[in-house]
Amino acid sequence: MKMIKVGIFWAVPDKYEGGWNFYEVVKSYELSAANSLGFIDYPYSHYEKWDDVRGASETPDCYHYPRGRVLYDTNQNKHRIFADECLDEYDLHELIELFEIKDFELCRDEHYVSAFTKKNENSSAAPALTYNVLRGKDKIGENLIEISYGETKLLVELGKALDGGDELSDTERSVLKTPYNAVIVSHYHADHAGLIGYKKDCPIYIGNGAYRILAANNEYRGQAMPSNITTYRNDKSFYIGKIKVTPFLCDHSAFDSYMLLFEAGGKSVLYTGDFRFHGRKDKEKLLARLPKKVNTLICEGTNVDNSKPCFSESVLEDKLVGIMRQSEKPVLVLQSATNIDRLVSVYRAAKRSGRILYEDNYAALIAGAAGGKIPRPDVFKDVYAFTPRVLRGKRKDMFFEFENKRGLRQIPKNSRFVMLVRPSMLEYVKKLAQKMDLYGAILIYSVWSGYKERPEMAEFLTEVEKMGIKIKTLHTSGHASADDIELLKQTVSADEYVTVHSSVPTENE
Repeated sequence: MKMIKVGIFWAVPDKYEGGWNFYEVVKSYELSAANSLGFIDYPYSHYEKWDDVRGASETPDCYHYPRGRVLYDTNQNKHRIFADECLDEYDLHELIELFEIKDFELCRDEHYVSAFTKKNENSSAAPALTYNVLRGKDKIGENLIEISYGETKLLVELGKALDGGDELSDTERSVLKTPYNAVIVSHYHADHAGLIGYKKDCPIYIGNGAYRILAANNEYRGQAMPSNITTYRNDKSFYIGKIKVTPFLCDHSAFDSYMLLFEAGGKSVLYTGDFRFHGRKDKEKLLARLPKKVNTLICEGTNVDNSKPCFSESVLEDKLVGIMRQSEKPVLVLQSATNIDRLVSVYRAAKRSGRILYEDNYAALIAGAAGGKIPRPDVFKDVYAFTPRVLRGKRKDMFFEFENKRGLRQIPKNSRFVMLVRPSMLEYVKKLAQKMDLYGAILIYSVWSGYKERPEMAEFLTEVEKMGIKIKTLHTSGHASADDIELLKQTVSADEYVTVHSSVPTENE
């Protein structure tokens, strides 16, 4: 039979280290011990147990210190914590562990009013949860946002300007010098995480899966991961100072991306990071987990002024199948190696079309870091690694660890393949054309159209066409459509709405 812990407690100020010391009475009951109303409760009052806990010599009476009661609601299958208003969830985290509480509701009751609560009510210096958008209101990407509560100050995102080259902007230099309690990063794209290696004076939080992707990228480049990075997981709240942070796994073209909820002082700010509802994750599960009311929604708005809907990854997969079945020639797919959703779409389409998939050594390393059911050499029998250039040192060692790998001499023996390519592989594609007939082959362009303006991409596409390879564009956005943004706004019912990651800023709607 499951045992439930309930009881009463007091919070006494720690004179030396600050915070609270808890004095509690805890008793365990069987789950079947609920009363007629469906509660398991401790049968004694604070008045009856004060002398037992603190001793008769104590001068304050039992109502002086902040106090509360922990009971269990068998109808809702969760604890209820009735606590003095001067105790917030952060203050109670040790108590939550002591009572072995998994799910709970924090309740207030006028019965639990201490001298400390009255003192706070007479003070006009109560802190407030605030935000400040340093960058991102008037451009797509490169969000930098401060979240503050009292003495706690967080930086949300630590990205590099996409058009900044190697030079740091004034804003970037400023945030690198500013002292923060922590930096919270939503995902690994460079415009959100590109400056992680520069910030060494505070902890940096990022999702566990995103950390693996960054670590694989650094390993490939022969760079060590910064030692001040720690990870978070979906739905697992954590505290920075008195700010509670809750990550919500969302869909984006980056693997392991999160919305971030910040709570303190009875207020909340939900920051969406980059998200979409047309990927492979179940949007209904996310919407059900999100709070139904927030004070401020800071929402990405890449497509906020675009009324055209975005087709799903599943639709894109079907379109890929149609293209791959048109010909017996090879199909090259130009996509980002870190777009794991797109990799899954390409693999599934290749499998449905009776083709094998080739991933270059870097893409295979990233897919391996993602793990799970992500297609990668060795784990998937119809996926092979190849190398577009001569490898040396660590990269060579990593490549030869793949059992499923093929070289330039083996690949042309069977033309029914799909190969991931990038502009840096132009010379390799030319060498492949010397080994097999690529005239009439297909290149599927599956990245943002704006990249076509970059010199390396423009050269790659021009040279590929000269080889007689047909170019077909097939891509869907990694960002939410205007309709999906509206759905999110309706779900969380924010008092204040702020758009970032957009060239069309919108505030306080």
